[in-house]
Amino acid sequence: MTKLKSKPILKRAAHILSQEFSTPKDIAWAWVTLLLSQEEETRGSEAKRYSRIAEFEAWILELNLPSNPKNTDFITVSPEAVKNAARNVFEWPHDYIFDEPAKAKHPDSKVIHKEAITQVILDAIKDANGSNDRSILMAILEGYAKEGKEPFANITTEGIEWRGSNWSEGDKYMLLTDKSLNNRLTNLRKKGII
Repeated sequence: MTKLKSKPILKRAAHILSQEFSTPKDIAWAWVTLLLSQEEETRGSEAKRYSRIAEFEAWILELNLPSNPKNTDFITVSPEAVKNAARNVFEWPHDYIFDEPAKAKHPDSKVIHKEAITQVILDAIKDANGSNDRSILMAILEGYAKEGKEPFANITTEGIEWRGSNWSEGDKYMLLTDKSLNNRLTNLRKKGII
């Protein structure tokens, strides 16, 4: 199971989720692979992993999303459409897994993160005096959203909506929930950023 953490496997999974169309089985495999790569080492058996893949694949097929008319050999659907359906049901793993900061070229130059949400989370940690407590951080982030701080858009019952780096008018917002904040904090810890 350690192979789930290997860069080529993770990059392949991320690539599947960023394609225009993909088979539900591939999307399910990529989804479970990226989610499991964020969990602790003490996870279940291969059988459990395959059952989760099957569960996600069945859920994707039940969505009855429009398929790609150019691909008649297999049913292929848009990972983006699956993501939009998933945002309030399951965690979509692709958005934070490769959120690596650009290296600062000079000691005085500022590090720029790929996603604006990363910098805002780091600001919230600083405002919380270095605390990683999610409830405190969510309260601070909600405060930022109320002030209209970028990249936030709205506060909903599910969480805080924010604009991704490639967001344009009419696009759906990303959703920051207690769970996705936890995933981002875990990822930042793994990278030694916090």
